[in-house]
Amino acid sequence: MPALSEQKQASLEKWLALTLATYPSQTSRFLQSDKDRFRNPMGHMLREGLAILLDEITGDMDSDRLGVALDSIVRLRAVQDFTPSEAVGFVYLLRDVLQEDRAAGTPPDLERRIDRTALQAFDLFMKCREEIYQIKAREARRQLYVLERMRERVQGEEI
Repeated sequence: MPALSEQKQASLEKWLALTLATYPSQTSRFLQSDKDRFRNPMGHMLREGLAILLDEITGDMDSDRLGVALDSIVRLRAVQDFTPSEAVGFVYLLRDVLQEDRAAGTPPDLERRIDRTALQAFDLFMKCREEIYQIKAREARRQLYVLERMRERVQGEEI
């Protein structure tokens, strides 16, 4: 996790709290309370990923670092019960946080950076959902194949 300034750390905590508020209350409380990476890998991953995103969006915008952090969060949210807008909406929550905490050194093109990140998150989300549907389709074909084989055996034994 990157070393963040005190102000960025405060912004990160606000962004994390807003992001966790998108989960059911019991889940949100657990994700917020337990910071151990092994007992709460999802909370740890969100905390770490959001820290990297904040650092990159307000800093150099290293596309590789940003992409890796964004991918891990979006993959997680893609398999959860979120609509597409809910799954990637956490990116826009940063806009509210940073407008409250308007700091010296905030990039002048911050809005554009957040928008680009959100669009990238949406592309990743759609890719993840497509992979999920492909996995489900392969599983359905496999089950159909097994059922057909079983039916052929039963029919062969009846003769």
